[in-house]
Amino acid sequence: MSSLHEIRETVQRTAEAIADVLKIEVEIADSHLIRIAGTGEYKDQCGRFMPDSFVYQHVLKTGTPVVIKKPGYHELCQPCPRKGNCSESGEIASPILVNGIPVGVIGLVSFDALQAKRLFNNVEWMSQFIAKMAELIAGNLPETADAEENNAKLLRLDSLEKEAIIKALEEVAGNSRSKEKAAKILGISRATLYRKIREYEI
Repeated sequence: MSSLHEIRETVQRTAEAIADVLKIEVEIADSHLIRIAGTGEYKDQCGRFMPDSFVYQHVLKTGTPVVIKKPGYHELCQPCPRKGNCSESGEIASPILVNGIPVGVIGLVSFDALQAKRLFNNVEWMSQFIAKMAELIAGNLPETADAEENNAKLLRLDSLEKEAIIKALEEVAGNSRSKEKAAKILGISRATLYRKIREYEI
């Protein structure tokens, strides 16, 4: 089971909110090409494997977004058995990244001329928007939450260590061999203390 599957209700609500705002269909797949969420005709296909999703395979492999203005004619559509007979009229797909690794794909998909016009009138903005939505989804994943918690702990530890060094230096200020005495108070070597002073720019 993928991490996206664990938060599928949140992912589905996100997809529906995006579709509601943009009036364009949304689908989200995990790294195994299982559709986790979808709107419109894709809503009933959640939980299914997407065997012909060559665009999403590319996004997962490269970790880069893709814009398809003419489905069926784009090079990534060539292996698809539906090429030339695709029901989609356009798509922007973006990777969902955790620590730089693709764990899924989010796609904005148009099915008619009006949706395609909305999608491609401002491709750059749409691409930025979908990338932000991918970040939002990634932020809800369990491993991201754990990583953020660990980073916060590291930041707190760094802050405490810096404060301890400053206090020790203040305590021995004006004494000869003050750095040596501060290192002794802190229980670290003089070399470590000098390194920490440089590191924390004290």
